[in-house]
Amino acid sequence: MREIRSWKRALKITVALVAVSSFFYFLTPLFSLQRYGIRPRTLPGLAGILFSPFLHGDINHLTANSLSFLILGTVFFAIIRDRAFLKITLFAVLGGFGTWLLGRQGSNHIGMSGVIYGIMGYMMSLGFFEKRLSAILLSAAAFFLYGGALWGVLPGNPAMSWESHLCGFISGIAVAWFFSNKR
Repeated sequence: MREIRSWKRALKITVALVAVSSFFYFLTPLFSLQRYGIRPRTLPGLAGILFSPFLHGDINHLTANSLSFLILGTVFFAIIRDRAFLKITLFAVLGGFGTWLLGRQGSNHIGMSGVIYGIMGYMMSLGFFEKRLSAILLSAAAFFLYGGALWGVLPGNPAMSWESHLCGFISGIAVAWFFSNKR
């Protein structure tokens, strides 16, 4: 019964975050919200660490990120349970700050993909750090289902934030390592 409650709670969290992201998407044309993305090495760009996951460039960007986040986010929130707030904060700070430090000058990084890549990094590396059968199976499944997305951490499409993907992925690995060593 506890497991079912955990999955229901996880789904509620992801649906709520996607709803917030969708709400901001429809407000963006009215208030030019995209300016609150991560703008590397600028003081106002630091605010993007908190706001950028909720901002998207177009409906395709919002839809792609929402679907990925609904799947990966639900699994993530269901498996982390009581440590959720600290881990998510670490994802946002480590991944977003990395993007702020390493991003291309003059660029503006928006979207939830940095968080999604953080979740992927966490899930794909958890088995390596925890060495429990359930964690290893989760890592193997995540790699099997989402391993192809790892190409997104490499420079390619100039309209896509590979820096956000890379920094998110690395932050997910760092958080998995940190919390695995705490046990």
